[in-house]
Formats: sequence, structure tokens, C-alpha cells
Amino acid sequence: MALIRCPECGREVSTQAAACPACGHPLQPQCGQPAWRSSHVWGRLAIVLGAWLVTPWLARLIVALAVCVVAYFLFTKG
Repeated sequence: MALIRCPECGREVSTQAAACPACGHPLQPQCGQPAWRSSHVWGRLAIVLGAWLVTPWLARLIVALAVCVVAYFLFTKG
């Protein structure tokens, strides 16, 4: 059994503990959920998507063109 520091309160906690006994901060994914199913991933994706939809169309066009130029140089032999 190893000890790690709780990211919330800084106390030493067993690696086998599901949550910190001092503050209750969860230390392991619940129910064996894959990381991509975490609410944090979907929340961040929603923020990025929201920012993409809110930015003006001209800024999106510039970013899309930059991605196309980078992709052209990455995937063509030259």
C-alpha cells in the first residue's frame, strides 16, 4: 500500500482509497468509468464548442484556412 497526497487538502491518503477520508475528494474514477466518459471531458468539449460557435465567422474562416495549410504541408510530399 502506497500513500499519495490528496490534491484537495494535501493530506496523505492510501492509493486504494476511493476518496480522501479528511475532505471527501474522490481519488479514483467511479464505477470503472473510462476517462473520456468523465463529465470533465464533456464539460470542456462543450466550452470549446460554445467558444467556436460564438466567435465571429471571419475568425473561424482564418482558423480553418490555417488548418488546411498545415494539413497540406503535413500530408503532401514536397
